[in-house]
Amino acid sequence: MNRTALIASLILSAGCALVAGAHPADTVAAPARELRDVTVTAIAPRRLLKQASDGQVIIDGRVISEQISFLGGGDPLAVVRSMPAVATANDLQAAHSVRGGATGDNLFESDGARIVNPLHMLGLFSAFNPAFYRTYTFRPGCIPACLPSLTSAYFAAESGMEPDSVISGTLAAGIIESHAAVSLPLGKNMSVSAALRHTYLDALFPNLLTLGSSRLDYGFTDVNLAFRARVGSDDLLRLSFFGNADRMNIHNAKAGTKEGRLGWRNMALSAKWDHGRLAASLAYSAYANSFRLDEGGRRLDLPSFLRQITARASMPAGDFVIESDLNFRHTSGQNGFGESSAWEWNAASDYTKQLGERFMLSAGLRLAVYFNGSYFALRPQPRLGFDFSFDSRFGIYAAISRRVRFDRLVEETTAGLPADFWTAASKSLPPEDALVAELGVRGVIPHTAVHFTVEAYYRRVNNAAEFTGALLDLASPDYNPLSDLTPARGYAAGLSLSAMRQIGRVRGRIGYNFAASRLRFDSPGAAYFPSSHDRPHDLNVQVNWSAFRGFTLSAAFTHATGTPYTRAKFGYMIGENLICEYYPHNSSRLPDYNRLDMAAAYTSETGRFRHTFTLSVYNALACRNVLFRYPSYSVQDGIEQRESIMKAVIPALTYTMGF
Repeated sequence: MNRTALIASLILSAGCALVAGAHPADTVAAPARELRDVTVTAIAPRRLLKQASDGQVIIDGRVISEQISFLGGGDPLAVVRSMPAVATANDLQAAHSVRGGATGDNLFESDGARIVNPLHMLGLFSAFNPAFYRTYTFRPGCIPACLPSLTSAYFAAESGMEPDSVISGTLAAGIIESHAAVSLPLGKNMSVSAALRHTYLDALFPNLLTLGSSRLDYGFTDVNLAFRARVGSDDLLRLSFFGNADRMNIHNAKAGTKEGRLGWRNMALSAKWDHGRLAASLAYSAYANSFRLDEGGRRLDLPSFLRQITARASMPAGDFVIESDLNFRHTSGQNGFGESSAWEWNAASDYTKQLGERFMLSAGLRLAVYFNGSYFALRPQPRLGFDFSFDSRFGIYAAISRRVRFDRLVEETTAGLPADFWTAASKSLPPEDALVAELGVRGVIPHTAVHFTVEAYYRRVNNAAEFTGALLDLASPDYNPLSDLTPARGYAAGLSLSAMRQIGRVRGRIGYNFAASRLRFDSPGAAYFPSSHDRPHDLNVQVNWSAFRGFTLSAAFTHATGTPYTRAKFGYMIGENLICEYYPHNSSRLPDYNRLDMAAAYTSETGRFRHTFTLSVYNALACRNVLFRYPSYSVQDGIEQRESIMKAVIPALTYTMGF
């Protein structure tokens, strides 16, 4: 048989076997072999920010320590303050304005307990230790009804509910601040975490703030503790503690000039129990100001405080989420003015329904009942919104809501100093009432991995209030600062543009906000004026370049329109007192704000340990940013306008070890 006939015979035999139902293995013998398991793995990009379809931003606490910080701290609020919805504050100002709202319109929480003041004095650092928390949530808009009462933005820092099963921690040592955190498992279903942070900024930069001939000594300390336990298959328990303290001493070698002690303290305790889908919590928050200042024989001693107890429970039920909370607050302003005790009870529900593959409807209602002595208020707060996805890359969302807030921050300074105090809504100071509308477009630019958002917002505010008095008026023990809290109403409107890229060797974010924030006093013929938080133009750009493995270069640039302020026309002396006449309220502006920050970081790993060395420069171009202007008098120069200037270049060197 030739070769061709042999091949044809084999093919025919195989075909007959298949037709008869036999397998080829039945006719061809082969040794059995066991296949090896094959696992395919890939490294997912570690992304700092995740943006939900409604504009909510989630910050990964595990990644924030890997981001370059221009003061060495890896601060979460530094990330939030670079977003277009958040107005740039002047250096050394503890202010946080979102979409034209006042600092006191926002709500900040740590493990479900309210943090009354989220920023440390001078505003360079927040109260949140980046080594302790696991996630951060920031909502500039689209506020669900089941969140606590607020009229602007919401920020929550969470250390997590699940107990840790392995020892982990972070240590960061720098020349400006140091912080550390450690988590230890206690058996199989329990763990405890602790964190500490401290700064010694004044040791290296004693002349950071120029205030005449005064010298400032400044420092702060943060402490965090948490206990977590899984009690059963459906039960989780967490006990959490937060505490911090700020202190600033003002020294002056010249007699008759400013000297004093300033500071504040935050404390928050919380207990949270998750039972299946039911979440219940009890929290206590306390905040106290200390403001002692001696200027030319005039002494100011202005303590104030706020204490709050909150009980809260929430549970999903199908397409609904049901929530209720009960709040008790005790507040007091300077010299005891504004001291009161108030109760606030809220019942709320949110409804979310997916209609088809592309359309989502959301609606909610928050009903607030408020008592302060004989004053009673009932405020329904409806919410409505929708989200529509054109495809997996592009979508649009819109929302409208009414929001009411019953505790009020009286901002006696624009610098967020301890002179500011909280008071409760009353008949003479009704709760702030805001109607907020927002429209946003989100998407991904093809072939670039660049995510972008375009947001337009409008915020109408009733029962706002503007402090029109002077800080030195408080030197009189009979002076009531609430008498100079002038009722006002107004609006804030703007357009926010943002884009970010979080993969590849070149990453970055850019955000721009074009906005107006206006108020007018509740008096006949009153005209609109810029609010203290008005920023027509606000630009933030940050770029990170991974030059080679483990080495990253970063730069960030900020430009913002100057802060509005009330300028003195002229002044005259009566005895030893300087009396000034002023232009219309907030009719002047400080010069535009500009700042460039630069940093370089190198990271290496040895076993379980991750080592990072960061060198950064804050205000690398030594921009001359004016913090504020004020009138002053001296025998040699008479009455003159003076400026407090931020022109310091602040280098920082930090070593961080994680395990």
